[in-house]
Amino acid sequence: MSAPNKRLCQSLHEYQIVDVGALSLNHSIIMPGLPRPRPSRLESKNRSGSSISSISTASTSGSSASTPPSMTDLVPPSKRLMEEERPVAKIGSESQDSCNLQDMELMMNWCTRTYKSMSRDEPAEALWQTTIPQISLRFPSLRHGLLALSALQLAGANRAPQRKWRYLVTAREHHAEALKGIHPDGEAELSQAQCNAAFALCCVLLVWSFGYCLIDDGMEEDGKPDVLDEFLEVFELTRWIVRAMMTTMERVAGGELWPLVRPATLRPTMPNMSRLVVRAMQRQNDIEASHNPAHERGVYENTIEHLSHCLEQLMNGGEPKDFVFCWTFRIPGRFQDLVREREPFALVVLAHYAVTLHHLRDTWWMGNWGARILNEIVDILGTEWRELLSWPIDATGCSFPGQ
Repeated sequence: MSAPNKRLCQSLHEYQIVDVGALSLNHSIIMPGLPRPRPSRLESKNRSGSSISSISTASTSGSSASTPPSMTDLVPPSKRLMEEERPVAKIGSESQDSCNLQDMELMMNWCTRTYKSMSRDEPAEALWQTTIPQISLRFPSLRHGLLALSALQLAGANRAPQRKWRYLVTAREHHAEALKGIHPDGEAELSQAQCNAAFALCCVLLVWSFGYCLIDDGMEEDGKPDVLDEFLEVFELTRWIVRAMMTTMERVAGGELWPLVRPATLRPTMPNMSRLVVRAMQRQNDIEASHNPAHERGVYENTIEHLSHCLEQLMNGGEPKDFVFCWTFRIPGRFQDLVREREPFALVVLAHYAVTLHHLRDTWWMGNWGARILNEIVDILGTEWRELLSWPIDATGCSFPGQ
């Protein structure tokens, strides 16, 4: 097993959540209660030996750096939250930065290409292409979020190493600026415009981490990171962001962004095997509990129950973007630990979740995440688990050695 990829450390350390917050008048949104992420294994990555590490790039504030920042430096240390503070997505309306040619390039790319990856239908496309960029003119954090995702897409599309690296560094710089909105603040209610901006920013931050890991992995020089360890880092961040989004859903549903949260029309696209698949996992959970008193049956019951909702929506033709991320914050946090410990049955359950990720494979920021996770799990588990893995393998169409 290769060494874990440790670049998301600092951003996760910034996301410290203590209890359920309220909303703030000074352009902020308090993030709701979740167990505070504690990614103790994460470290910085050193790219000083890279042939392209000395590329000079201009930051969004106009400063330049002869050496690109490390991959884990996603949030300035000065913004680290104390344990007793509540994190907030600050959506201030005062403009603090000026546009430059690079920002114009990135915004043009957003309005012609990137927005499509965030949309599930034509009404949503119109919002992501036009309305949300207009909202971002009032809210710098959201604007930096859009530019970060646009730069990340350009990094992934470029084959020239130097250009790819420049866009990747630019994406990280804008991402860091977007994350500066996460800070402790007072409690009050957001305006409708602030609520819309906060929701859109969370959507962008949510997919950025998936895309960032995929693209940066392609530039690894010292071996690929462990897929499951890397996914758990993204998973932990996803739990927090989705929970934050949920605090804005009711207000967003009553405003101009309502097409983003309305229920989608379901059209079955495949035979509904979800009940049979879920029952097989439930039976195995009972078997494991009968053989091992230490087996955490309740954790698995809760996790499988929520997974069953995802699989049912998937097989009924639901749009995966609407539900695939929600599973991460609904399940017990203990499930992450079980995956981290490589508990076989936890890996089996995760393999079934990977099927939902696989259905987003045509989206550039998701790509082959589902297949990578499933492939790693198949490599770890012995042949005695192959029967329970047969459906995820068949549903994704993935092939593995020894099949």
